[in-house]
Amino acid sequence: MTADFRLVAVHGFLGRPSDWDGLADWFPDASVSALDLWALIDRPGVVDWTSMSRALELALTELPGGGDARPAFLIAYSFGARLALSSTMLSTPASPVRGCCFVSCNPGLPEGDRAAREGRRASDEDWAKRILAWPEDEIWREWDAQPVFGGSCRSVSRVGLPASRGTLARALRLFSLAGQPDYRSRLRAWAAPVLWIAGARDVKFSTIARELSDAGIPATFVTCEEAGHRVPWDNPSAFARAVRPWIARVMETHR
Repeated sequence: MTADFRLVAVHGFLGRPSDWDGLADWFPDASVSALDLWALIDRPGVVDWTSMSRALELALTELPGGGDARPAFLIAYSFGARLALSSTMLSTPASPVRGCCFVSCNPGLPEGDRAAREGRRASDEDWAKRILAWPEDEIWREWDAQPVFGGSCRSVSRVGLPASRGTLARALRLFSLAGQPDYRSRLRAWAAPVLWIAGARDVKFSTIARELSDAGIPATFVTCEEAGHRVPWDNPSAFARAVRPWIARVMETHR
């Protein structure tokens, strides 16, 4: 079967490109490629949100098949979705992808909420120290025990850490939610189609999705039943049922 479109997938924190290996099973009419965020974060000069945005945009243009005429769609999960939101190019007609699907994504804490930002900064610093010092099995156990994963499956891959401990700790410190800009204004002006997905068992992120929808953010919002934070792995069939018709509508509308 000839692939009709391309999917570019971006993993979350403690994830890796191979997390998306099963995605092709649910999208037989697509070719699937996955970015390695850890390689991007290790690139020289990636030191803040702006330089991360440039690295991500460059990686998208460097992907195999970049000259392919078939439309490409970005699927970005959790930490990876937050990083994708940093890209100004993705929100414009010049974007290398036709549309973006953000899964379990936090658009940013309100700029004036200093207490929330300081609390998150302290939490991410604690995690950075744990990753630098703890045995791997303790890291995985405590990571999966976080409340946000309470309605979700275990991590996709638990064989070794996905990057060096230094890279993981650096990512937590550089790209903490504490320092992330509030991207709600960017989302309001987003010129490309957006699909925003949350899991029904993920109370925090399904609430964020409802708030964005109520605020008039121009996106398609879908809540996947029988899924927590790790939607594509908790319920891959429901995830595909949300993504496929959205892609079909975008392709039909933007011929």
